[in-house]
Amino acid sequence: MRLSFIATILSGVVFATGGCQATGCSEYASDYSCSFVENNAEYEVWYWKNVENDDPVDEVLIGRAVGLAMCQDNARAFAAAIGEPFNYRAHICVLMDDGRRMEKHRLL
Repeated sequence: MRLSFIATILSGVVFATGGCQATGCSEYASDYSCSFVENNAEYEVWYWKNVENDDPVDEVLIGRAVGLAMCQDNARAFAAAIGEPFNYRAHICVLMDDGRRMEKHRLL
């Protein structure tokens, strides 16, 4: 009796912690669902001019986007506007949740 009670509690703990993993997105190493990260999340779009120089001074907030495709499109448009060829590494999408910066992503 006591052993089955402990087994029931342990299976509940495994189920509860497994539930947290099921809602996240391992593809983006995110606590949010993949669909939310890719399509519905609000992002700040950051761009680094001359990314190869690795100079934090070159970091610029260029706007906001909903979804990772729009974030990347904004970065592409900014690169074109400043006369730079688009470099995938030159942008980052910062997921915003209730006004707070939560996670950084790029469209995979």
